[in-house]
Amino acid sequence: MRNKNLIILIIIFVMISIVTASIMFTGDHDFIDESNTNLKNYTFNELSFKYPESWVIGNKSSTNSGVDGSCIDKLINHEIGEIIINRQYIPSDYSIAEDFIPEELGESESKLKLTSKKKEKTDDMEVYENEYTLSNDSSKVVKELWINRNNAVYSIILYGNNSNVIDIIKSKIRISTKTLTKNPVFGTIEIPKLNYNWNIRSDTVNAYKSVYHYDNSYYPGEKGDIGLLGHHITYSAPFESLHKLVKGDKVYINDFLTQKKYTYEVTSNEDIRYDYETNPIQFKKGVKELIMGTCWPPGYTSAERYCYCKLVSIEPLR
Repeated sequence: MRNKNLIILIIIFVMISIVTASIMFTGDHDFIDESNTNLKNYTFNELSFKYPESWVIGNKSSTNSGVDGSCIDKLINHEIGEIIINRQYIPSDYSIAEDFIPEELGESESKLKLTSKKKEKTDDMEVYENEYTLSNDSSKVVKELWINRNNAVYSIILYGNNSNVIDIIKSKIRISTKTLTKNPVFGTIEIPKLNYNWNIRSDTVNAYKSVYHYDNSYYPGEKGDIGLLGHHITYSAPFESLHKLVKGDKVYINDFLTQKKYTYEVTSNEDIRYDYETNPIQFKKGVKELIMGTCWPPGYTSAERYCYCKLVSIEPLR
């Protein structure tokens, strides 16, 4: 009987060892053995890399598809997840966050929890790799590759199960030197209550279907006031009904520079300044706030009206 029990214990120990070794060497069941995997070539103008043939090109992200030069493609593997490929032109006054980790990701509102970061050199390029887990679903990961080149940020981001597919892509990635067409649109703003979905521009308020990002305010991801200005009756009247927002209404910013979705809630909408020229709106550092402004009253420029919103959530942009 003693020998039988010993044999059972040995079998259990061996089984546990096998499972443990499997986890240690593969990290998860989605490990890809590159030596036994056929790789396909991916090319988009100046960007190229190799990826496993088990991934297929899918439809572009609906959030980004309206903006030329942002979302390039999407790769899909139904067992692992999806990879979003992006290229976004950098506004002249934009400062890239250290290690491509937005400052606000360290705040309590972030649904992304950083688990690792590293920087490597590939083909004379600095490649930043960041990995996150989702606080609302710890079984899923977000793995990001970031490269700053051609006055643009390139990102290749995996959403889904843990996998080494990003390592394969990183080892094969190439970006040639190219002069890109300037793209002043760096994101969109959505306000479901008002049926708003406008581009956010860094160059002018006088553009159709767009609002303007105040150049003396902060960008999404930075810990500071974000200021957006929109016309009330002209140029598509993007903020025509801004005065109808009340406390608790949701506002979403889809930011292509950080590839994150920022959710805000209205806190107040009664700041009307007839003295706005001598008492202009100020944008403060160290806060997590969105301020939207427009002319007031309707049809006139006698005053400016401002709507204030607080940050409530940061999630991946997909």
